[in-house]
Amino acid sequence: MKTMLKFALFAVAALALASCAPPTNTVTNTNTNTNTAPKAAAPTADALMVLENKAWEAYKNKDAKFFEGFLAENLISGSGEGTMPRAEAVKMITGHSDEVKSFTLSDPRVTPVGADAAVLTYKGVVEGTQNGKALPSPVTVATVFVRSGSDWKAVYHNEVAIIEPAKPATGADNKTASTDTNKKATAPDTNKAATDTNKAAPAPAADTNKAASTNTAPSNTNSTAPPVDTALTDALMVVEKKGWEGWKAKDAKVLDEVSAQTIAFVDPAGKATFGKADVVKLWTTDNPCNVTSFSLSDAKAVSIGKDAAILVVKGTAVGTCGDMKLEPLWNTSVFVKEGDAWKVAYMLETPVAKS
Repeated sequence: MKTMLKFALFAVAALALASCAPPTNTVTNTNTNTNTAPKAAAPTADALMVLENKAWEAYKNKDAKFFEGFLAENLISGSGEGTMPRAEAVKMITGHSDEVKSFTLSDPRVTPVGADAAVLTYKGVVEGTQNGKALPSPVTVATVFVRSGSDWKAVYHNEVAIIEPAKPATGADNKTASTDTNKKATAPDTNKAATDTNKAAPAPAADTNKAASTNTAPSNTNSTAPPVDTALTDALMVVEKKGWEGWKAKDAKVLDEVSAQTIAFVDPAGKATFGKADVVKLWTTDNPCNVTSFSLSDAKAVSIGKDAAILVVKGTAVGTCGDMKLEPLWNTSVFVKEGDAWKVAYMLETPVAKS
């Protein structure tokens, strides 16, 4: 289901589903009906998983009617392309060439993002092919939902192939092999940036799942798509850069300041970590990386509610994790506004596809 969901497998007014930045709204608010329609209750994991299973089934059957009701008005890409109107996204999603034989979705977790947005994280096991090649499986999936009247709509979707750490060889004769594989195993799971260990892994979910095909669409090709909010992008990038500086310096105090209490993080190897204490620990005391510098580029932010926003940016770090060189990645951050401050409530990273 990557082709449909990755571009923003739903991005209401941009990235509502993937959420990662605060709104200074120049974008159409997806909650225009909240004054006339009953307010939807906070979504439960079970309720959202019902929708996700229907979405995967609809993707499998190329059911355009379902997606017309499932997606928010506009979607946002997790790979820097910007936003896409729903009609365009539905056409792209249902025009995929994937052959999905079966799928199993499990282990759902809901991360609230303000009053009107939430991120659903779960594990997907898929059997099928894309252009004759097996679809990545298993994958960690993230879908961002936004409140629309009495319903919840999808605005962003992304999938990251789960890469298991290399297992050390056993036996006295394999001492050297064991040492080498252990070095490589530590890098992907504990690093905020992608490493070369991802090269040997299946292609990133972005190119092979429901939302993958949407990633090839040019940014804002339709005049009805909401524009990227420049002021919001600038505001969120201040927080994003501060977080990267904290990660580089392994500064727990800084990372605590920029993170929401319920923050969740999905790394480029598909490992999901939930809760501020565990995420900050992952980025500091459990972080094996040595980073000399980093750069952030191609940033685009969209508001997905009065107190939530999504920011997508390309991050390039210079350094190593163990003996692995760091590689560029796409970073999606979902932000929540706490008082006057924007904080990261959810973060997902995917390796930048090799050209």
